[in-house]
Amino acid sequence: MTNYNKIAKNTRFLFFRLIIVTLISLYTSRILLRELGVEAFGLYGLIGGVVAMFGSLRGLFASSIQRFLNFEIGKGNNEEVLQKIFSLGVSIQFLLSIFLVIICEIVGLWLIHNKLIIDPDKITAALWVFHLSILSTVVVMMTIPYDAILIARERMDIFAYLSILDSCLKLGIIFLLPFFGEDKLIVYAVLVFFVSLTIRLINCLYCKSHFKEASYRFTKDRLLFKELSVFAGWNFMGNTVFSLTNEGVNILLNLFGGTALNAARTIAYQVRYVVTNFLSNIQTSSNPQIVHLYAQNKKVESFNLAFLSSKFCFFLSLFVVLPVFVYTNEVLDIWLEEIPTNSVSFVRLILLFLLVRVFHMSFDSLFKAAGKMKMYQMSESVILSLVLPVSYALLKSGRQVEIVFVIMIVVEVVNLFVLLLLSSKMIGVSIMLYLKKVVFPSFLVFLFSFFPVYLIFYNRDISSIPQLILNIVVICGIVLICVFLLGSTADEKKYIKNYLSTMLNKIK
Repeated sequence: MTNYNKIAKNTRFLFFRLIIVTLISLYTSRILLRELGVEAFGLYGLIGGVVAMFGSLRGLFASSIQRFLNFEIGKGNNEEVLQKIFSLGVSIQFLLSIFLVIICEIVGLWLIHNKLIIDPDKITAALWVFHLSILSTVVVMMTIPYDAILIARERMDIFAYLSILDSCLKLGIIFLLPFFGEDKLIVYAVLVFFVSLTIRLINCLYCKSHFKEASYRFTKDRLLFKELSVFAGWNFMGNTVFSLTNEGVNILLNLFGGTALNAARTIAYQVRYVVTNFLSNIQTSSNPQIVHLYAQNKKVESFNLAFLSSKFCFFLSLFVVLPVFVYTNEVLDIWLEEIPTNSVSFVRLILLFLLVRVFHMSFDSLFKAAGKMKMYQMSESVILSLVLPVSYALLKSGRQVEIVFVIMIVVEVVNLFVLLLLSSKMIGVSIMLYLKKVVFPSFLVFLFSFFPVYLIFYNRDISSIPQLILNIVVICGIVLICVFLLGSTADEKKYIKNYLSTMLNKIK
């Protein structure tokens, strides 16, 4: 049976993490933009984006190892098997790190010296940021096996506390920057590296002291190594192509508008990072049980849980996307002391992209649970990589820079259509059932919440922050009503009522 109470408990821990990390990260961006200035802030977003990229993908990469751990836990295997999986996971992450360093150093240095638009006076700082970003990425990748254990063992409280500590330490770095002169950008990159290293050590020590399988031993199981390598390799390729496509967009913006556009894109991706983390909480909570159920050959239950997770991730995204979309100017004005040009349009387009991208989560979970990664990652990599050449051609023809985000949205719609067909053919997912349980209720809730909100609130003047807060509360209320009345089944409504009743009784 699916343990919805455990999922709910783990989700609460992750939402607590989300609130703290979000507030800190938003404040960090505000202060960092002020301390570095628009140009240096954009330069860090351009060059140091590799750290943010792999930092945001830690959970996705960890899910490769976590999938095998959960699969064996679901089958009831002992700690020796789990330790073998962990040890091989560490070895694979080490090999992937070496591969990543070689590729990034070769391609990255060529881009910095030959293609990117960077002030000649800041080339030295750019190189420092670049090399330190790669080192930080290696540390993050070597932390992934330990993240996988925490997720597989469903210790979301520790996972949350470590994320909060990471954000607090990075905030502390910002407050040190005023004490440094012209080398603030370099100092920031150095300190971010040491924060990554600190979190890595704490994570490692905790896992080793609490889980017997979190102890590395050189393992020669070639069959398991091959299975893990193939799975992790395809997962690495797919997620890396997705991330490099996004970083490629950043490079395109630099080529057609310089570091000022990179600053605007960095702000938009800060918003994206917040929303993505918001949604991944449910997925991180439900993924272990999706794999457990699939390992026990309970495919129907596994599919249903993935569908439910996908649907409610979309609903939750509306709670964030709608208010921010309507009041982008006001939110950015409160958040930032100086708003980079194009930030408003970039943020709104990224929010629309996220509404489409959210459906990807359920497919990702199911393909990983089934271990069917090759065709899934190959097709996704090919489709998503179309963003760069199409965007470049359109920018070259004189289109506005916002076109790159429009292309991202269109390509993602095509990608989801292909994934639905693949999941039906390879895993046995019913297309009609998916449309009925996920797409149709999501579309209804979107339709009956977005248009009323847009007509009532969009382009209306806001006289004060309390009025802004009140309007946002009303918008969230409209979404909540639509979710309950149009997006929830009778059983889901009953569970929501019982869960809220239980929570209220605990408060009393």
